[in-house]
Amino acid sequence: MSLPALLLNGFLPPGVHAATLPEIIDRFGTATPRRQVLAERLEALLREARATGKLQRAFLWGSFISDAPFPRDLDVFLLMQAGFDREFADLPSPQREVFTHESARLQFEADAFWATEAIGTEEIMAWLSVYQLSREMIPRGIVEVLWHD
Repeated sequence: MSLPALLLNGFLPPGVHAATLPEIIDRFGTATPRRQVLAERLEALLREARATGKLQRAFLWGSFISDAPFPRDLDVFLLMQAGFDREFADLPSPQREVFTHESARLQFEADAFWATEAIGTEEIMAWLSVYQLSREMIPRGIVEVLWHD
């Protein structure tokens, strides 16, 4: 599945667009040294999140998935299996750091937000609708990471 072209404002068209991690990296993670660094951080963050065995869905938004030549950081929402909130404190250090906001900022240059499926579809959709607005309240697209394994 290919991502749509960016709009003149530099964002993806509004909506949730699905792509594999290699497609995302190919599209947004190679053009500049900064993008290459963030792509490596994204791969590491998602690798650790998946290693928990509890990751259900992952979404990206913000400057990394725009035409910004120097994206500030990564913006990630991780939807985890119900009950994960009672387990994450016992994760080994590399995994736990993904789910601790300050650690994720330092290690992965990411604003990583997470919730469990227990919040329900309506709440998840509300969160995703917020992520589809820029700081200037401009509608923009976000990307759901697809896994093929």
